[in-house]
Amino acid sequence: MINEALRYLPIVYMDKREPFCIRKIGFFEYTELGERSKSFNRSFELANYKGAVRVLEYTYYLDYDIQHLYDMEHIWIYLDEKGQIVGAEGSYHGRFLCAYRGLSASDLYQAKELPFAEIREDSHVVMYSQPGKHAMLAKPSLMCLYPELFESCGRLAGIHGLDAPDEYLKDIHVSEEDNKRIAEHIRKKYSFTPSMEFEKSEVGEEQVCDVDRLKEDIPGYLKRELDSLGIAYYM
Repeated sequence: MINEALRYLPIVYMDKREPFCIRKIGFFEYTELGERSKSFNRSFELANYKGAVRVLEYTYYLDYDIQHLYDMEHIWIYLDEKGQIVGAEGSYHGRFLCAYRGLSASDLYQAKELPFAEIREDSHVVMYSQPGKHAMLAKPSLMCLYPELFESCGRLAGIHGLDAPDEYLKDIHVSEEDNKRIAEHIRKKYSFTPSMEFEKSEVGEEQVCDVDRLKEDIPGYLKRELDSLGIAYYM
């Protein structure tokens, strides 16, 4: 499974001033119409992309979003029976947007201005990570649609403190006062002004794992960060 994950591993570009890096990438393959994602609130409609018979889900874990402790983003790659990419999507603030759609030659002629992602070596979709927030988009220009593109990295940095789904907080409880400390830590240490210049994020093979393994590890990542801040959590 990991070999398949690496074969289609997306290429992610991040802002040159981005303070966070991708810690781990969970992987899973779905082949049935209507299957539910293991790590995102959605099911898969293969018919949206002509010829799609399976979808590869890449789940990106980062220790922080510029506004909170914990971050998870996604890229989905749709493949046909020959293993060719016929579609791609990226997560966008709790939703998802199309990044690539396979089209016929005549359709492509009519769609020259569509903001589709580049595909390198026939198997690696190129995506751009929104500064600080890490939404995955086909082109940097699309980031300007987000109203707080710059404000979230400065004036609004850290506002949510620890913000992770309940499934990862079963034995973690942080007081309101300590949550404010987390918010202040993010604001003071990580606030930045995006350059809107992007460079390739280097990801090693050892960072890719099965998504179930990633989900098992996330509570430990959260506890490690809380320990580093001297914040007690109650088990």
